[in-house]
Amino acid sequence: LVDLPAAQSLCVLVGLPKLISYWPALLGISIVFQLLRLSSNTLSSLVFGAKFDSLSARQKYDWGIRVVSQVHAIIVVVLAVPVFFKEELRRDTLYGFNDHAAQLYTIVCG
Repeated sequence: LVDLPAAQSLCVLVGLPKLISYWPALLGISIVFQLLRLSSNTLSSLVFGAKFDSLSARQKYDWGIRVVSQVHAIIVVVLAVPVFFKEELRRDTLYGFNDHAAQLYTIVCG
């Protein structure tokens, strides 16, 4: 997937050449979070039973969004801690690049 010429051209066109290596993960993580949102109602119904089932459709939708937001926040915070200790990022705080940080940014954007 990374070697698709159209995707590479688009990344270069928008001025993000390093995105070429990470766009499949960005797309994948977006799909995973969307699937989590879609499945959160079923999981919440199993966990909370009649209490969750009594919510309106709008409240269930909002609940799904909150579940995804909470899971996303926990993942990002846990994975962000090691970034603070990357020497190449501490030396060059503006243009420093690290693969772990780039993977984290991919999850953040997903």
